[in-house]
Amino acid sequence: MRIRNRIAMTTAALALATGGLLTVAPSASASPGSADALSCSARGVRGSGGHYGSAITCNGGSFTGVIDCRRFDNGYVYRHFGNRVLSGGTSTVWCDLNAGVINAYGTPS
Repeated sequence: MRIRNRIAMTTAALALATGGLLTVAPSASASPGSADALSCSARGVRGSGGHYGSAITCNGGSFTGVIDCRRFDNGYVYRHFGNRVLSGGTSTVWCDLNAGVINAYGTPS
């Protein structure tokens, strides 16, 4: 009985994984064409607690703001994503405390 349950669960997991791959592929192939249409600008912002961030505004389609941050103490670089907004809107993204923005941009969504 346990073997049948494992086989059924494995089959279900494979079916979900295959279905997930099929739904991801078309959107990934559509991204490169829309990436060229975005025109973005970024403005540095500083929060009341000392956080650094960026206000990213793009035209040409809906987008998500993205920043790369670097920690001041050890130089570790990481990425944060902002909210998804419509063309002409602003996505504000923040680094953690004791880190600064090294790159800011919008990516189509």
